[in-house]
Amino acid sequence: MAAGADMYILPECAENSYINLPVGYEMVWSGDDDVPQKGLGVVWRSGLSVSLVDDFKKIKHHLPLLVDDGVSTRFVLACWPTVRKELKSYPQLLLEAIRLYAPYFKAYPSIAVGDYNCYVGQAVARKHLGTFEDCIAEFGKYGMRSLYHETTGERFGCETVPTFYWRFKENSPYFLDYAFCNFNVASFSIGEWEKEISDHRPLIIEW
Repeated sequence: MAAGADMYILPECAENSYINLPVGYEMVWSGDDDVPQKGLGVVWRSGLSVSLVDDFKKIKHHLPLLVDDGVSTRFVLACWPTVRKELKSYPQLLLEAIRLYAPYFKAYPSIAVGDYNCYVGQAVARKHLGTFEDCIAEFGKYGMRSLYHETTGERFGCETVPTFYWRFKENSPYFLDYAFCNFNVASFSIGEWEKEISDHRPLIIEW
């Protein structure tokens, strides 16, 4: 993981009371009250001004944040669509969040980043309710493009670098983690897999 980063987006994260934050960091969390050990957390350096948008609506699990670094304000949508006790599919939840927060994509330099639990051709997707292909198209309406695919030139569904290893197995790789952005970033990379920490590899973004 990138030590000393200004912001961390942490799917499958315990809620605030379970976390010992380093000095100088703050946190917001969204999850199910009956499972406080597993939700979506965002941690940031205290020098940033970070707040939930005024019209925040709980969609499992997304955190829409306005982030002001003293120079500019950006919109950050932290994503971890989660279907526990939910009749909707992963792409359907993501599509719902994209449409709800579209005004922020229009108004601010924006990034939507996290474990989407989605990929092209996903079997659980219901075509009449929304697929990941629909999510990609919806992002495109607001100039939001995938930093990985823009950087590598690879097509969706043809990724050569995995972000996730199912059940921690190196021979079960998937690409589930994305960063869609409508502004230019200084750098984007996928970090090394630290299997003692997670079954995912981190996305590292500098702007």
